[in-house]
Amino acid sequence: MAKNASNKTLITIVVILIIALLGASAAAFWYLNKIDTAQTQLNRQEQNTTDETLAKIGPLYPLKPFTVNLRTASGKDVYLKATLTLELDDKLLSKELDAKNAVIRDNIIMILSNQTAQSITSDMGKSKICKKIKANLNSILTDGQIRNVYIVNFVIQ
Repeated sequence: MAKNASNKTLITIVVILIIALLGASAAAFWYLNKIDTAQTQLNRQEQNTTDETLAKIGPLYPLKPFTVNLRTASGKDVYLKATLTLELDDKLLSKELDAKNAVIRDNIIMILSNQTAQSITSDMGKSKICKKIKANLNSILTDGQIRNVYIVNFVIQ
């Protein structure tokens, strides 16, 4: 009889361990699935935000590269090669930009060539130049406005 009671106890313990193991497995599966679902939702929200931001960008107008001499105190030749793209508020503005291309390029060359390498190497310096170009060009445009000036390439040598 002792052997029979011992077998029943052993079977009861094994069944309890199996039930506990199944419960722990189910809880782990549920928890990991919940984390994965939350991460998937977060990724979708980030993607939607990025898509909305990109969708709000207006028509782009790429400019041919600019190569200018920068001002130096030492008299040493320092060159800037920059490629810029203009963000327009309306695609119809591109016709005016085409018509005023020489004036636009001249204004940008004057702005860039009046800079020193030190004044435009930082992010803040580049941002100031973009704002200056934007303000200058918007002052001569009549069919729309430039929203932003983007630096596509920027090399100082």
